[in-house]
Amino acid sequence: MNVLETVELIETLGAKLRLEGQDVRVWFRHEQQRNELTQQIAFLRAHREEVADFLRTRSLIPPIPPGIRLISWELKRPPIAIETCALVTDPGRFAETTLDQLRVALANPRRWIGWSIPQLIDRLAQVGVLVSR
Repeated sequence: MNVLETVELIETLGAKLRLEGQDVRVWFRHEQQRNELTQQIAFLRAHREEVADFLRTRSLIPPIPPGIRLISWELKRPPIAIETCALVTDPGRFAETTLDQLRVALANPRRWIGWSIPQLIDRLAQVGVLVSR
């Protein structure tokens, strides 16, 4: 198992990880989880720096719409030419607003927002954000 898989497992089971300064804190919904997740917590302690880097990076990513799974968040350097005649100078802001549009499109498929869901997913890929449905 790697750090990402371990964090996902712990959070899926209801525990929460957060970064306080340089320290990684774990909050358990139920005290019995502390005993159940002993092995995973020990793994995260052994990889403390990697966990802290992961949590720091994750905090920079805007919320992903329900029904969409983030595969990769590696923003390209601006300027980025988008195939539909656009030039992106702030890839982070572009990704955030495109995720907002995707959220609206998924919540109400009949509402026209200017782009289809596949087009929005493609636009994200063009700036370095890979998601799947």
